Amino acid sequence: MRHLTLHGKIVVLGSASLFLTIVLLIGMGLRQVDRSREAPKSVVDMQFESAEPKEPSPITWDPVRPIPTSFRRDTHRPSQSEATVSGGRKPEAFSAGRDLIFVDDPRVFWESDNDTNDDECDHSMHRAMEEPVRLLMELVHKAGGTLEVHDAYRSSGVHNARSLHKEGRAIDVTCDELGLEKLACLCWAAGFDWVYYEASSRGGAHVHCSVKRDHKQP
Repeated sequence: MRHLTLHGKIVVLGSASLFLTIVLLIGMGLRQVDRSREAPKSVVDMQFESAEPKEPSPITWDPVRPIPTSFRRDTHRPSQSEATVSGGRKPEAFSAGRDLIFVDDPRVFWESDNDTNDDECDHSMHRAMEEPVRLLMELVHKAGGTLEVHDAYRSSGVHNARSLHKEGRAIDVTCDELGLEKLACLCWAAGFDWVYYEASSRGGAHVHCSVKRDHKQP
C-alpha cells in the first residue's frame, strides 16, 4: 500500500506538472494576442499607408486672372496709380538682406547675364515678386515665347527716388516672339498687382509690373 501510495503520489505529481506547463503556455499565448490587440492605431495606419503610396498632386500653372483680349499701349491695370495699388516706396520698411531673393530659370533671357557694362543683377527681386514672376515664366513659355528680364532690383542708377525697383518690387520685361501687348496681357493674368504697357517715344518700350509689399495672388 505504501508503495502504491507512493506510486500514486508520483503519478499525481507528474500530472500536475504537465497541467501547470499547459496553463503557462496558454497564458503566454493569450498575452501575445493581447499585445497585438493593443498595437497603437497610428502604427497600423502607417503600415497601411506605406503599403499604398499616394501619387503626388500635379503642379498646375494656370493663370490667376482671365487673360485680357487686349492691352493698349501706354495704359495700365488697374486704372489707379502704382503708388495707390502697389504702395509707395518706404526705405525704412525694406531690407535687402531680408527681403530680396534670387530667381533663376534657364528659359529666360536675363539681361544682366549678357551685359558686361552693368553690375546689377536682374535675378534679384523682392520675395513678394516670386509667385507672379514664376507664373509669368510658365505662361510665356507655353505661349511659345522667351521672357526677357531687363530690370528688377536696382538700389541706384536710372530710376527715380520713388521707384519700386529700389525695393525689388518692380520688374521690366519684354518678349520678341509675343510682342508687348500680348506680354502685358500675360503679366496681368500672372497676378502682378499693377501692370503698365510702357511705350515711351524715347524708345525702350517694355512692360513694367509691380507688387504690393505683402502681395497675395488674386
